[in-house]
Amino acid sequence: MKNVVNCNLNFPLITFSDEQGWGGAAFNGTEQPMWAIKDDLIYTRGKHNFKFGYAFQSQRSAGIGEQDISGAAGFSFMGTGVPGSSSFTSGSSFASFLLGWADSGGTDSQRYTPQDYQYFGWYAQDDWHISSKLTINLGLRYEFTLPPFSLINQYTDFSPTTPNPGVNNYPGALIFACCGPGTQNKKRLVPGWYGGIGPRVGAAYSPDGKTTLRVAFGRSFSRVTSISGSGHYEGYGISPRFTSPDNDITPAFLLDSGLPPYRLPPFTDPAFQNNLSTDYWNGQDATRSPENLYWTFSLQRQLTANTLIEGVYDATVGTHLQTGLLNINQTPTSYLNQFIQQYGQQGALNLLRASITSPLAQAAGIPIPYPNFTNPAVQLIQTVAQALRPYPQYQSIATATVGTGGIGGGNGDHSGHSTYQALSIRATRRFSSGLTFQWNYTLSKLLTDSDTYYTSNQAEDQYNRRLEKSIGAFDETHSLKFSTVYELPVGPGKRWLSRGFASRLFGGWRLGGIQTYGSGFPLGVTRNNPLPIFNGPTRPLITSYTGWRAPISGSKFDPNKDKYLNIAAFPTQPVALFGNETRFNPKLRSLPLFNENVSLAKSFHLTETKRLDFRFEGFNLFNRTQFGNPDLNLNDSTFGVITSQANTPRQMQAAMKLYW
Repeated sequence: MKNVVNCNLNFPLITFSDEQGWGGAAFNGTEQPMWAIKDDLIYTRGKHNFKFGYAFQSQRSAGIGEQDISGAAGFSFMGTGVPGSSSFTSGSSFASFLLGWADSGGTDSQRYTPQDYQYFGWYAQDDWHISSKLTINLGLRYEFTLPPFSLINQYTDFSPTTPNPGVNNYPGALIFACCGPGTQNKKRLVPGWYGGIGPRVGAAYSPDGKTTLRVAFGRSFSRVTSISGSGHYEGYGISPRFTSPDNDITPAFLLDSGLPPYRLPPFTDPAFQNNLSTDYWNGQDATRSPENLYWTFSLQRQLTANTLIEGVYDATVGTHLQTGLLNINQTPTSYLNQFIQQYGQQGALNLLRASITSPLAQAAGIPIPYPNFTNPAVQLIQTVAQALRPYPQYQSIATATVGTGGIGGGNGDHSGHSTYQALSIRATRRFSSGLTFQWNYTLSKLLTDSDTYYTSNQAEDQYNRRLEKSIGAFDETHSLKFSTVYELPVGPGKRWLSRGFASRLFGGWRLGGIQTYGSGFPLGVTRNNPLPIFNGPTRPLITSYTGWRAPISGSKFDPNKDKYLNIAAFPTQPVALFGNETRFNPKLRSLPLFNENVSLAKSFHLTETKRLDFRFEGFNLFNRTQFGNPDLNLNDSTFGVITSQANTPRQMQAAMKLYW
């Protein structure tokens, strides 16, 4: 069965190996409309100020992928060239097109995956003014997100226990939502989580009119929803692709005959995704709300009528954070360690890369996981490493937002954790005597294994995810910021030149500045992956976190002469072991940030209704250079070399605006 070309969506895409192509891709992306109901009630009685509220949100996540729904065909010079030629001097891709000799091609079926996340939340709070000096805040919030469901009942998930008929009922297969033969006869495939109870308590005490002490503690949750991408549509959307099996000695297909035959979905076959990657909600993790425990303490003191100083301690512990650490179909590290003990490091790698039917595998006694694992028709890498995976019938099982191989796993990995502590000192002055400022210094520390909710950076070793917990990528130990505006004491009503033409000309000028100074962000070293049981980069084996900076030739670092990192700090790396370095080295950071921006502005009042505004601004006033990060791959020839600048050079601009 074949797709019907719909040129209202896109014209068939024609590409050439040595010419510009024709046509264009159709729509691809994610729509995320939301509608909500929210209501709040405030009731005051005596010393109590009660607040109640309810919220409902229906967040839709509709992934659409129809780039080549009208078909695509690619043509290569090899189709009309000397057989086996790899040079453009032999053959022509346009000549191959005239012959209809397609080198590759494919199409997309209609793929629309509207998933609905329904959120409910209630809260009650009492602001209790016990006295003029003491206020207590008591609150409770309850919230949850129902398990997602498909608005068109086309929705799949991986089940780790369902027998897979395509691999002799080996456990691990697809399950299908909603109704009819081959489905689960229910619209939600994962269980809900209903433990989102969030108490909050706070107090503010002011012993006099100029000092205020505040403390607070609470438990809060984040709403569960899809971030981006589309997934869980296996069996309901396909993207068949075809290529020449022998470098165009025979074509992938002939253009006048169309694409080779293929079946159109839907398929409610538990074995549909065998030999490929698949999506997994990971049970209740799909609906487990990310959680934060927080506590804070602050002391505020009024120094003058317009000047405040404040000291604040903040702490937050995040659990069940959305992340992308899990790699549940990684070959267990225990096999790697066992083979190293038996055969040495290189011998272990050779065995893991060997075919399951090879004499090497047979001599090691490696079992075939199920009889048709060795079927030549199965498009699977039939290696020892693949055979030892927990689910050898799949390449990867994606739980993250975007999983390995481009599969969109949804939000099935809520294993992230973080701790953040910060001590801040703030000084604020409201406009008085021409001066306004907000000055802030923060000393902080962030530890986490999940720097962002949108990540496909799986753990280096699924079975030792403790190495992922490190200083955070956005940890900035010291941060100092000044924001200041000063109106010069010149002009009408000011100290100097309060009258006459000179007063109007030189009065009313405002000088502003924003100064930012901060520590560098932590860095981590990677190396190429020599391990056949993992698909991403690994990290080095280290003996210390100190001594990683390379010596410099002069009084300060010069990227034209110096390397930022010292390769001698890293011992010879074993070929078959995971490194023991955490994601980031807490003692190795990028270069610090120093930046000053200034502005000079004035309003010229021409008449009562007309005025002219002038403004001059300078960014990076002292033209400081902040170098970018060095090459952090231990296997690169440019390891430790900095070749980029992270900030922009000094920029200045002036502007005038007339109001009438």
